[in-house]
Amino acid sequence: MADKVQGWLRMRKRAGGMTWLWCHQKLRASDGTKVENSVPLGLVSDVGKSEAAAWLKVGELKLVEKYLSNPTGEPTFGWLANHYVNHGLPFNKRNGHLKAKGTIYCYQHVLEDFLVPRWKGEVAAKVKPLDIRDWLFSLHDEDDYDWQTVSKIKMVMGQVFDHADVYDLETCRNPISKVRVPGSEGEDKGVRILQPEETWQIISRLQDPERTLVVLIAATGVRISEALALQWRHVRFHDSCIQIEQAFRLAEITTTKTKSSKADVPMCTELAKCLQNWRSQSPYHRDSDYVFASDKLNGKKPRTGQMVNRSYLRPAAIAAGIITPGERFGFHSLRHSLSTWVHNEIKDVKVVQELLRHSKPDLAAGLYIHGVPEENLKAQEQYVRAMMKPKGRSQRKAGSLLAAKPASASIQ
Repeated sequence: MADKVQGWLRMRKRAGGMTWLWCHQKLRASDGTKVENSVPLGLVSDVGKSEAAAWLKVGELKLVEKYLSNPTGEPTFGWLANHYVNHGLPFNKRNGHLKAKGTIYCYQHVLEDFLVPRWKGEVAAKVKPLDIRDWLFSLHDEDDYDWQTVSKIKMVMGQVFDHADVYDLETCRNPISKVRVPGSEGEDKGVRILQPEETWQIISRLQDPERTLVVLIAATGVRISEALALQWRHVRFHDSCIQIEQAFRLAEITTTKTKSSKADVPMCTELAKCLQNWRSQSPYHRDSDYVFASDKLNGKKPRTGQMVNRSYLRPAAIAAGIITPGERFGFHSLRHSLSTWVHNEIKDVKVVQELLRHSKPDLAAGLYIHGVPEENLKAQEQYVRAMMKPKGRSQRKAGSLLAAKPASASIQ
């Protein structure tokens, strides 16, 4: 008999054979009438013939929590992903054959490390294509994942929504069908490369701590997630270097992108002075404090990269006439700009590789060209000097980063 609290079970014949269904009442959006909604549990031959076995499956899939404990009665992306892992992931949707173990492992990695942490609590039917697109671009621009990886993440997310449609779990459209991202680095024409003087025009319109953050990323090429995870103990003034040990992603401190990312980056004199100046002003100046701590969270966590980009970096770049309001731009452009300038000036791919801590440079460069820390520091120093060098009478005279004051159009 129907249990309005826990739902009820039915056995129905479907294309694949006799199937267990878990049913519950759901309000129909069009008129508010309560109607029966069913969720497939699996074939009777797989689940078991007894109702006890079927209820065990209901508990395993957490259907009561996901549907009846949810006031909206709408499944979340996290729930769809869990159902996909149990019923869709092992099989090839084209022919129903088992996927290769390597493919299953890769998909699980994408789900566990990217999709579920970000989207698990979102109601699946309300996930917007633009939100997905912006998130995928942030993975490339802020966390430095290449477009092949980003495209794979997009593909797996689409598989989850396709699975929901096949199993009649949710009638929402697949938002991935409207999301477009480059398939490779060669297809990406949107990265804005700045000349050093253009970077300085942006910096001159900022105040601390955003000013110091942009100087740090422009001079070192560290990823925004790595810069935000820095604590003062990582800034080794006596050794002229900064330790990169962790990253700040999805509001959590986590590991760096690759093993090679966990390395020291050089810190020239001007950059060190800029950091020392900010430390003297910051209320969070202990070794265990974050360099760019969040005031709203009382320093317990760093600030978020998307907020800094949206509220400070982009407005400063627009005010300087560097980009237009609709143009794509972010911290990753600073990383590209540094590597491009160093390669053009130094003509040593190994220096670029070590500055950016890339694990897989061009094979010849990686195996036969050897850089040294002194050369990395020299390259950074030359870039910072070029960034501060005046290009005309209208620009302020070159000086130290400490001496330069924010322009009148400063972003508050």
